[in-house]
Amino acid sequence: MDKKPIIETRNLSKTYRGDVRAVRNVSLSVYAGELFGLFGPNGAGKSTIVRLLSTLLAPSEGTAVVNGYDVTQQEIQVRASLGLVTADERSFYGRLTCAQNLHFYAAMQNVSRQKIADRTHAVLELFGLTPKADARVQSLSTGQMQRLNMARALIHDPPLLFLDEPTKSMDVQTSDFVKALIKEELVGRQSKTVLFISHELYEMDNFCDRVVILAEGQVQAVGTPAELGALLPRRAVYRVVVEGDAAVIERRWLATPGIEGVTAVSHGAATTAFDVTLADESVWLAVMQGVAAGNGRIETYRRVDDASLRRIVEHFSGDQRLEIED
Repeated sequence: MDKKPIIETRNLSKTYRGDVRAVRNVSLSVYAGELFGLFGPNGAGKSTIVRLLSTLLAPSEGTAVVNGYDVTQQEIQVRASLGLVTADERSFYGRLTCAQNLHFYAAMQNVSRQKIADRTHAVLELFGLTPKADARVQSLSTGQMQRLNMARALIHDPPLLFLDEPTKSMDVQTSDFVKALIKEELVGRQSKTVLFISHELYEMDNFCDRVVILAEGQVQAVGTPAELGALLPRRAVYRVVVEGDAAVIERRWLATPGIEGVTAVSHGAATTAFDVTLADESVWLAVMQGVAAGNGRIETYRRVDDASLRRIVEHFSGDQRLEIED
């Protein structure tokens, strides 16, 4: 990845009538060739930031530069530099075929007449839509329409893609295909920069190079999932299934410094499952000693809180009850 910012914002802000501040002093650098995730709860400002970077909205304060162009001074160059995919796209011409629609949008993006047919063939093939080239758009399924939407965003071969919930309405198999295509082909082989917006945390975990977490229009944290996870408190929760005298084991644990909480999750004929909260993982020896005190043994254990993006978001937003968008 080239460590050169292709998107750079400084104190970017947007205030609507009534003094509603949708975006507040957002400063970000997204590097060329990066798969960058934009995540936040409902009303965090994700869509507003995308509209600002796409020149669909003018900022109230601050600056934004996209592919070397100022979003307020060089709107045409900015728009030529990017492809935008939004959920529930409705601007295709239903009675025209997929190929005809792409020809039209290629011309709108100033693709030369000599290249339109080749670009149309390339993007249809990329998204597995070649068999639908001569089908009317109105005959497509919702998932096929979304793939066509992504094909259109790439018709002029831009260096930047803004993907707002690109896998919405796709089945699991198609969603996995599209995500692999984004990561391996568009970013990996073609070195495009992708701004990936989603309210589904699982889509970003093990997928994005870096993630920015937004809340109330402000940046809460930015980094790789691993970097953000390393900043979390060392507190850990384990699901421990034990055999033995569960009451004795539980009392021993509750009396042990460093064990912050014990909750019985389920009781079986010979085993009991507990969630055990540790101040940090160094207390694990005390967990085993508590089991021994109850003449028991650990049957299984696993960590049930980890450095996943959900835990990271909850920590950095300061809200353990984050309302995730539907």
